[in-house]
Order: sequence, then structure tokens, then C-alpha cells
Amino acid sequence: MPDSGIHARAPGKLFLSGEYAVLQGAPAVACAVGRHVEASFLSGDTAEDPEAARWRRAAREILLRHGLDPAPAGRALKIDSRALYSDGGIKLGFGSSAAVAVAVSGLLLAAQDRRSLLDDRLRIADELHRAIQGPGGSGVDVAASLHGGVIAVEGDRVDSLHWPRGLYCEVIFTGRDADTARAIGRFQEALRGGERAAVKELCTAADAVRRAWNRGADRVLATVQEYAAVWRELDRSAGLGVFSREHLRLASLARAADCVYKPSGSGGGDCGLAFSTNRERLGALTASAREAGFLPLAVDLGVEGLRVRRQSGRA
Repeated sequence: MPDSGIHARAPGKLFLSGEYAVLQGAPAVACAVGRHVEASFLSGDTAEDPEAARWRRAAREILLRHGLDPAPAGRALKIDSRALYSDGGIKLGFGSSAAVAVAVSGLLLAAQDRRSLLDDRLRIADELHRAIQGPGGSGVDVAASLHGGVIAVEGDRVDSLHWPRGLYCEVIFTGRDADTARAIGRFQEALRGGERAAVKELCTAADAVRRAWNRGADRVLATVQEYAAVWRELDRSAGLGVFSREHLRLASLARAADCVYKPSGSGGGDCGLAFSTNRERLGALTASAREAGFLPLAVDLGVEGLRVRRQSGRA
């Protein structure tokens, strides 16, 4: 029987660059954020939430497929993802489903008799996420939640990065969530509709951000600005809906404060990121964004990834 004292904690994520381009093999840079999903086994006769049961049943099928012990997935689960939602119950765009997949798979693998490796955790979590959300995603959000910190993902390769010294970033919530599956569908339609040259330019810009990441804050800032400009042009020509009214307004406020702004993730809603090498400029931007009705979010970036603990405190 699974140890009821096991608790798993997985952070959300934010794309820093490489959205959409990563689906074409280009590198993406992402980071874990300081808001978490918690997963644990229910004790006693506490009723299991239907959504938790859905995740658990999907996980059981995956454990069986990999020749792992399905018994832990026979025990009712408690999943708490509220930290990745606004006070009004709107998804913030921190990859809540990916964080749930990482927390649940981490919990169930920790209850196995065998010790799971990082590659095992990533594979099981990614399969679980795709089983619930569908096969269209990049897997970057799962990797960021599992590994933590700042990472670059290119194909199956995941590299750890450092946050550039002197680069500052603020996270601003637009006030509404995004439909990632629909956004990916529009992107695939754009590829079929003759936007391959524009997508190739986006991939080149994403690669430039990845190569610049450990070369200093000024270089990163310049390449992120170029990536955002190329992405916006693709959005205009293909009608992706990335730069919504909210994101355009925030981009305008960022220009007035001499900051660099881009949506994070699929765009349309969710969060945007404002970058600068000057803290005061970012402070002015967040103040103006708040006055305009947006919600700056005080979250730590590059936090620790999946953490599994027992009541004894052993990881």
C-alpha cells in the first residue's frame, strides 16, 4: 500500500522565448515559477475529487504500459492546483496541467519499490500530460516543472541555464486565460497556409535568444526584443491571435517605460513578461500596468523543480 505520508510539489512554468518555434525544432527557454501544485494520497474515507480521479486513472494506464507497479494509482489522490489560478479562478498561464502531471507522476513513482531516474520521471509525466491534454504540446512546460530553474529545450535535449546577472523581469497577468490547444491549431493552419518563411524567421530569432542567454543581460534583452518583433509580425500575417488587445496595450506601456515586452506561452491571454536591465523602469511599467487594470504578479523565477517528501523529511 502506498505511503500516505508522501507529498509531491511541482512548480508552474513560464516561456521566456521560443513559443511556437519549439514546435518546429527550434530551442525554447523557460523557467519554473514560485507557484506550485501539491499532490498527496488521501487518507481515511475522504472523497476523491473527480478530476483527481481522472488523473489517477490515466496514470495507472501509463504505469502498466511501462511495466511499473500500478498499485499506487489505486489509492485516492488529493491534487491542489489553486496557486496557479487567479483569485477569480482563472488560469494564470503557468502550465497548471503540466505541473499536475509532474506532481502526480512524481508522487506515484515515489511510491514504487524501485528508485526512479530523472528520465523516467520526465517520460511518465510527459505521457500523463499528453493523455489528459492531448498530443499537440511541446513538452517544455513538463520539463520546466520537473527540472526547475531556467532551462533550454531543443528536441529531446534539456540544458540548465543561469539567469543573466543584471536582467530583470516582471510577470503581468492580462486578466483572462488562453486556449492553448486552439492556438496550436491556428499555428498549424498558418504553416499549411504558406507562412513557412515567417515561421523560419521566428525559429532563427528563438535560436538567437538561446545562444545569447549566457552572454550577458544586454545581449539577452536585444534578442528577446527581436524575437517579440518577429513573433508579432507572424501574428499579424497569420492571424494567430497572440497579440490580443491586452498584450498590445501592455506592449505599448512597456515601450513608454523603455522596457521589452512579450506574451508568454500561446498568447491571447495568460501572462506577459516585461524585461529590462533597469529596475526603476520596470517599476514604472508595473505601476502603469496596475493603473490600466492589469495584475502584476510577484513570483520568483527559476525556482526548484519537482520535490517529493515523506513525513520524515527525506526526499
